[in-house]
Amino acid sequence: MLMKVFNKGQVVIPAAIRKELGLNVGDMLDINLNSDRACIELKKAEKASGRLAGSLSTYARGKTFPSKKQMRNALAKGMAHEA
Repeated sequence: MLMKVFNKGQVVIPAAIRKELGLNVGDMLDINLNSDRACIELKKAEKASGRLAGSLSTYARGKTFPSKKQMRNALAKGMAHEA
């Protein structure tokens, strides 16, 4: 399958390939260059949230979340401090 390179180095990924990879507008692609074979490999990138999921769990261990009242008080205090 041939693709044209446009003046800004952009290429259009054919619809059949986008469908096969499950690509949607705004998705990120992971690109690997294989210099030996003079080719590039495209794959759909993992969502950043998937890589970060649970990364702070050890930090949060033993800590409690603030109540709504505590959050409102902290916000009010912060806003009063800025004024």
